[in-house]
Amino acid sequence: MRDIIVLLSRINRVKLILALLAGDYIIGWITWELLYLFEPEFLESASIYDEYYYSIPLNWWIAIEVIIVPFLETIIFHFILLLIVKKCSDWMTKSNSWTYSFFIISLLFAAAHATDYGLNYYGLLRALAVIIPGSLFTILAIVEFEREKGNPILSVWILHGLSNFLLTIEELVFW
Repeated sequence: MRDIIVLLSRINRVKLILALLAGDYIIGWITWELLYLFEPEFLESASIYDEYYYSIPLNWWIAIEVIIVPFLETIIFHFILLLIVKKCSDWMTKSNSWTYSFFIISLLFAAAHATDYGLNYYGLLRALAVIIPGSLFTILAIVEFEREKGNPILSVWILHGLSNFLLTIEELVFW
């Protein structure tokens, strides 16, 4: 894990965010296509969830999905909880490693998104679909914590907001 963090911290922040965004979008698209292929009912259950969002004016929808929610999730998961888990894992393992923090926060982020569809089979599928983006957000936060003059909150907020923006545009165009 240390080698990956060092390697990624050498990449320009903007380029790293754009590369992670591209990876998130491509992997996310593949994941959703596979879910649709094997579980078409999952997307039908998602449409019930999305009916709520379609009742909100577009400017509010974008503000919520692109600015407010990514900021709150960044503060909660990729700042507060990440640091708490890091301190606990350092204390328990007597080492300075981000490995446990990376896995725990990525799983917590995915689990939190599972509740969008309820604690059922579709919630589990939703969590599986979010595990990769959550992992990318977490690795960016860790890189920014380790980077000299790093800014984990701003960097993850931008990546998460851009990711949600692309998903919002895709929803509007294709659904």
